[in-house]
Amino acid sequence: MLGTASASAGELSFWHAYAGQQDKTDFINFALDAFAKAHPDIKLDVVPAEQSAYKTKLNTAMASGNPPDVFYTLPGGFLGAFVDGGQMYALDQDLAKDGWGATFLESALAQTTKNGKAYAVPVDVDAAVFWYNKALFAEHGWEAPKTYDELVALAEKVKGEGLIPFALGNKDSWPATFWFQYLEMRLKGSGAVAAFVNKDADATLLPEASDAFARVADLAQKGYFPIGFNGMSDQEANMLFLNGQAAMLLNGTWQIGASKDAPEGFELASFAFPAVAGGKGDQTDVLAGVAAAFGISEKAANKADAVTLLRFLTSPEVMTKYVELRKTMVTVKDATTEAAAGPVLYGISNGLMKSAGHLDPFYDTAMPPKATNAYYTSLQGVLDGSVKPEDAAKKVEDALKAGQ
Repeated sequence: MLGTASASAGELSFWHAYAGQQDKTDFINFALDAFAKAHPDIKLDVVPAEQSAYKTKLNTAMASGNPPDVFYTLPGGFLGAFVDGGQMYALDQDLAKDGWGATFLESALAQTTKNGKAYAVPVDVDAAVFWYNKALFAEHGWEAPKTYDELVALAEKVKGEGLIPFALGNKDSWPATFWFQYLEMRLKGSGAVAAFVNKDADATLLPEASDAFARVADLAQKGYFPIGFNGMSDQEANMLFLNGQAAMLLNGTWQIGASKDAPEGFELASFAFPAVAGGKGDQTDVLAGVAAAFGISEKAANKADAVTLLRFLTSPEVMTKYVELRKTMVTVKDATTEAAAGPVLYGISNGLMKSAGHLDPFYDTAMPPKATNAYYTSLQGVLDGSVKPEDAAKKVEDALKAGQ
């Protein structure tokens, strides 16, 4: 019966969150039609949902003990809760067969691995980079900075021209996290939050977190962000960038799609977050998180067919089509082709991502809920000057140590 989680031999229930958005719908329709032709013996009971409602829907099914066989999931704490509850099937033996596991970016597979076992296959990945308008930079003779000191010096030049150096709309709290995390990564190194999540007794953000918060506060105090940025939406900040009122924007690779309606003459380009002098981290590391993954329920009666479905969905052919339709990088090696991705996204995938020492997942999705809230409120307070950087660092550290 459509919508039920149980399935007999040759049948699988499959839940996904690709409804409600044209590019997502186009992809999943392509993938499932192709699967039906390649494997006519495996029948799928497909249950679609929109991203906003999906998490609640899946959590309810898992809590009721009636999970779908194969399903879309998120990495980090969301997946981790199911693993802790013994509800996920470990994929390690399957990934070891015929080199399937080797087709994934190792750093991406690590984000769906817990306690040394892989519990889902990663599908797509978003990276945070600096975006700029090549035409605006050429007009003013500006060059993409290689060091953080050069970035701050450029911001001062931009401000001197009467423009906003960095677009930022932090009303929803997450946009400013890229600033703090990159500075923490450059100063301390990647994996700091992951160490807390993995219950490493030596895990800490300190002392570098105080420095990272202080640097973010300094940017705000110097007026490098828009007036009222803490109450401004990400969409409003994006308009400042696209209209040439702001010179740069630190944002995810979804910015390519968000720039489709830019005025004529706008030419999107990117550069890596610059190196921080004296930083102990690998300065090539990239803030990049797995956005979606697929897993199999431990209760699934037909795990062989479930694995067949996952292998098909993550095949190079299907993943390249994903890139073509959604203009998003995927976790399968060499599937993000230039023809499918376009020059801007391909440049990031083939350059920045391949040369990265590590990919560090987004802190706010990796953290447990209460720690994420402490992170958001502390960072907003630092930005508006109401919270001291050292106090913010301690609050986030304490929240992570509490593990909630």
